[in-house]
Amino acid sequence: MEVREALACAAKDNDRTSTVVGRIRALMQKAPTRRDSVNVNEAVRGVIELTYGEALKNRVSVRTQLADGLPLIQGDRVQLQQVVLNLILNAVQAMGAVADGTREVLITTSQTPNEVCLGVQDTGPGLSPESLPRLFEPFYTTKPQGMGMGLSICRSIIDAHGGRLWATTCEPQGALFQFTIPAT
Repeated sequence: MEVREALACAAKDNDRTSTVVGRIRALMQKAPTRRDSVNVNEAVRGVIELTYGEALKNRVSVRTQLADGLPLIQGDRVQLQQVVLNLILNAVQAMGAVADGTREVLITTSQTPNEVCLGVQDTGPGLSPESLPRLFEPFYTTKPQGMGMGLSICRSIIDAHGGRLWATTCEPQGALFQFTIPAT
């Protein structure tokens, strides 16, 4: 029975990966973005489930402050989840350099009159002033094993949804990545 469950999980992961790769390929080919009604909080909860193992392995706690009653947004749920996944995994990996102290990722959602905002904040070493303006450039990376494509793709996805993605340094430590998407 365990083998059957493992194979079912592997097939589900393969389907999810295939969908993500297909949507990123479409994005790079400038295909129109899918427009489905997306509940941001539900999408975030799904991503948190995916990242649970990585956070646990890195001894990072993941907290949420998700606003109630957010309006739906129009967009491609898979692409938006890919952005959130990348931001969470980057935050978890950034805390690998934290020897002691709090290792925490805080995921927040909020609303302005016309937008839904999502934030991913970590308690890692933060962002250097030199790297901040280049973070979203293709092939720019601060990771030894990084390709420099993750944040560039994230920005492309958010731009295609009519939103904005940016990063700020937190005091005394850490970084905050936020994006906004127009609310429907």
